[in-house]
Amino acid sequence: MHTILKRSFKVKKEMNLAKIIRSFFSTAIVGIEIDNKNCNVVVKFYRGGKNTRTLTKTFKTIPGELPAQAIWFVRKIYAKNFFTYVTTLSVSIVQGAIHTNHQEEFDKYGINSSEIVKKSFGNGWSVYVSKDGIAEIKKRFLKLEVDFIISPFLVLYHLVKNTFQENHCKLYILFQRSYMTMIVTKSNSGVLFGGYYALESEIDAELKIVETSLNQEEEMEGADITADIQKELSKIGDVDLENEEGDDALIEVLKSESEEDSEAKEESLEQNSEDLGDFLRVSIATKFIQSAMSEFYSNEIYKSEFISEIVVFNPCGISEETLKQIENFTMLEVQIIPCDVAETLADLGFESYLFFEAKGEA
Repeated sequence: MHTILKRSFKVKKEMNLAKIIRSFFSTAIVGIEIDNKNCNVVVKFYRGGKNTRTLTKTFKTIPGELPAQAIWFVRKIYAKNFFTYVTTLSVSIVQGAIHTNHQEEFDKYGINSSEIVKKSFGNGWSVYVSKDGIAEIKKRFLKLEVDFIISPFLVLYHLVKNTFQENHCKLYILFQRSYMTMIVTKSNSGVLFGGYYALESEIDAELKIVETSLNQEEEMEGADITADIQKELSKIGDVDLENEEGDDALIEVLKSESEEDSEAKEESLEQNSEDLGDFLRVSIATKFIQSAMSEFYSNEIYKSEFISEIVVFNPCGISEETLKQIENFTMLEVQIIPCDVAETLADLGFESYLFFEAKGEA
């Protein structure tokens, strides 16, 4: 079972005939991923334990907010499917994965057990998230309610479990737009190291520097346009043309042409801004990766082994050429695998639903 926290299903359990009638209705599992740009929603419908239909929607949003269109969309699902469960990702910066399932050992990792919610696993590792982080997710989903809150480390572990190789220790990365999740693991060893990093604040700072520089250049170019035109006209001298409107009219025409050029340039810059953001995102991530690897190798609390390869799960469609920066800096082979976080959340939500259903709690 993958859920860090689940909502109480008291309302659903009040139906005395729920277990009898459930087999006649579909169960809808909604996976929701929110980043700085989009809210991605995947709905999977199950009947008799089999996936019968899948819906996928993407909504524009401001960073970290659940957009009204997404709320409206999921409420429509609720209206037609009583057995609907919402799954989302924990995004608290105070969360992690550690190589122990003994609560008394959390202190050596600098973790106050009274301030977190944790989930431990049989092969000797645990994930945790701060209680404040859980409260923040509940607040974000106040208008919708969330049933299952999933750790990003469990999303990543779910993605990597089919890539394990015997005696090969690898660094796995879930590379989202706003956050990066890392685990070091190998077959039958659980998670040996975990790290969670917020990328967006660092990227915004770098982009502001770039944008300021570009704006200053554009202002200087704009201020020089009229002066340049006047200079060229002075070289031409007096020209007597019929219906001539004078230099001022000609200046306005030439300025208009220059403004059209500026608009085209602005469109080009806008098209390239996402590539620039991805480039900065990978550059910043590379520094975090190098720091994490150094921590894993040098800190004695970790059972460090040589990392043979880096595997990057790429849900945002960042170009392979850009992601290969990681290979250049770390000198390790980098494998890139596309993925869909919202769909993985829906899959893990269904597994969590089955777990609680078996206990009579769903």
